[in-house]
Amino acid sequence: MNEQVSRVYVHGGVSGTVKPRLPSLAHALAVPLATASSLDAVELAVRALENDPMLNAGWGAVLNQEGRVELDAGISDGATGRTAGVLAVTVRNPISLARRVLETTPHVLLASAGAMALAPDMELLDTTTEAQLRRYERAKAGGALDPANFGEPELVDTVGAVGLDSTGRLAAGSSTGGVFGKLPGRIGDSPIFGAGHYASPGAAVIGSGVGELFLEVLASARTGYLIEEGNHPQDACERVIEWLGARSAVSAGLLALDSSGRVGAAFRGGSWAVEGPEGPLTPARLD
Repeated sequence: MNEQVSRVYVHGGVSGTVKPRLPSLAHALAVPLATASSLDAVELAVRALENDPMLNAGWGAVLNQEGRVELDAGISDGATGRTAGVLAVTVRNPISLARRVLETTPHVLLASAGAMALAPDMELLDTTTEAQLRRYERAKAGGALDPANFGEPELVDTVGAVGLDSTGRLAAGSSTGGVFGKLPGRIGDSPIFGAGHYASPGAAVIGSGVGELFLEVLASARTGYLIEEGNHPQDACERVIEWLGARSAVSAGLLALDSSGRVGAAFRGGSWAVEGPEGPLTPARLD
């Protein structure tokens, strides 16, 4: 008998600006919800988000300071404790490449050429959407590609998913094009376990926001630990977002799921699209 994934939740990236209409993420849920494994569900959900030209991951990715695409992704299997990430790669679906690292190598992280050597059959991605190309050209012509602008609210986005299957296995995955105008070679939190994503037998967590902040404090792991200590995922997300807000004013979001299917989501910033089996969620805004 085919087991059904009981819970999958996705997000489209926290925004520093208030959007009058949030994008629908329903297209990223239909297939994952009918998948037997939480790890499969997370990969499929993130792939769908990577294929969405309106989101900063895969096909819709932002460009770095030199006008090139550099993508990061990470995935974690809470049941086994295995995790893997890819850094600065150029495939359309880096989440699938991260899973390949997890399942076919003894490594946790592979970067650029080393990771790409595992992707001979994957669709390459050396450009982005026309909208992102025009955005880059405007910024370049206007002198806006300055490291001093790094982390401005309108430059930051990530996508991700958490999943729980009928056997109680949790998984988490995150993918991003990074920060618009970033220095070449810059790596954010998305591929790093404990920073941009976290999964254990008791909790699955993903983050969204300026990666440097999540890397410095391992925000996803902190949230996971609170859940493992018995806190509701909503309380855990709110506590860590409040703590992050005391440290930095940049936009940040956390989405979490526990082994009983309870979900939590909280953020600082303008708006954040989060969706699950019951439809769009309204994350707690703590600004």
